Amino acid sequence: MVSPGVKSGLLMGFGSALVVFGAVVVVYWPPIFMSQLKSSMALTPTSSSFGIWRETPIPMFLECFLFNVSNVDDILARKNVTLEVVQLGPYVFREVHEKVNIHWNSNHTVTFYNQRYWYFEPEMSNGSLSDVITNINPVVVTVAYSMRHQRAAVNVLVDSFVRLFHSSVFVAAPASAWLFDGIDDPLLDVANDIPFLPLPIPFEKFGWFYARNGSIDFDGVFVMNTGTEDFSRLGMLELWRNSNRTFYRGECGEVKGSTGELWAPELGQPEVVIFAPDLCTYMALSKDKPVEVEGIEGVQYAANDSVFDNGHKYPRMACYCDSPGADCVPAGALNVSRCRYGAPAFVSLPHLYGADPYFPSKLAGLHPTPEHRFRLSLEMYTGMPLQVSAQLQINLLVRHIAGFT
Repeated sequence: MVSPGVKSGLLMGFGSALVVFGAVVVVYWPPIFMSQLKSSMALTPTSSSFGIWRETPIPMFLECFLFNVSNVDDILARKNVTLEVVQLGPYVFREVHEKVNIHWNSNHTVTFYNQRYWYFEPEMSNGSLSDVITNINPVVVTVAYSMRHQRAAVNVLVDSFVRLFHSSVFVAAPASAWLFDGIDDPLLDVANDIPFLPLPIPFEKFGWFYARNGSIDFDGVFVMNTGTEDFSRLGMLELWRNSNRTFYRGECGEVKGSTGELWAPELGQPEVVIFAPDLCTYMALSKDKPVEVEGIEGVQYAANDSVFDNGHKYPRMACYCDSPGADCVPAGALNVSRCRYGAPAFVSLPHLYGADPYFPSKLAGLHPTPEHRFRLSLEMYTGMPLQVSAQLQINLLVRHIAGFT
């Protein structure tokens, strides 16, 4: 039998031990947790994160929406009408990522290529890949755009040549051709037979994803920080296509940000940076709001009005213009023509959400909503992505160019 005095002593002893243990945990638990997190998340051939990074196990889907120009006849009849578009789709593809040609470097980086495959999912799609869609002919407008600084007399000759093959600036083709299969164009066939053209002709067909399915080198070679020396640099790009810069001027041309799979613990940073090889630049997403995904708490980051601003509201974004003092398009569309072989390609958020009112004034049929923002949700303590809605729209700039009909 234990006396009351002994009981009190034991309770006081246990209580003191618990207080000491609690104090030790408070002091040492954060570094212990971070040490364990680093050992599993920092990228090495044997780390827990390696298999997930090398081949993404989570189902991913690419949803493609295409705009059909519905009033082509009125436009060609030179009626004073606004170009009208109707959104078709989504045409849904299951997307598979795999890192290949992996090489571990001595400076705590890893070199790799990103190989991607897409498989059409008819049951998840609204429409068929045989749907015929009419839109601007990218080949015709690229020829005109590439000649925009030439004399009108020269352009008249080029225009006459183009009109041997095309009677208008529009083309109709199946959805499959617009996306992965590519559109045959006689201009490309002729151009590929002419040496020393100033305009690069990278492919024999045009398609927004032509020659990408299964390609190892389309996205380029990446050099990424493994986080083994500086954990805060986990997943951050050091080089892309063997350079730390792209063609944009100033800070716009820096290669930086995550490719989207690996993040160091964010712990509430005001913004995160994603490098997008399709844009040849990075996107800064601002802290938006707390979210809960499948019972896991996180923070959502989203594109705000600084994305694709071109310097109109945010002077630092002026480096996305072709040259200092150049006439930039209004805010909301980023010129990626040099990233797309000279085509007059401009990237925006879907339905030109958040763009300058100038753009939607030229089109009928757009319905922008806040759901069209580019969004990313992260779990703060591990940096693991919880939800990604990476939404972008590709547009073609069409302007009158002297000498072209």
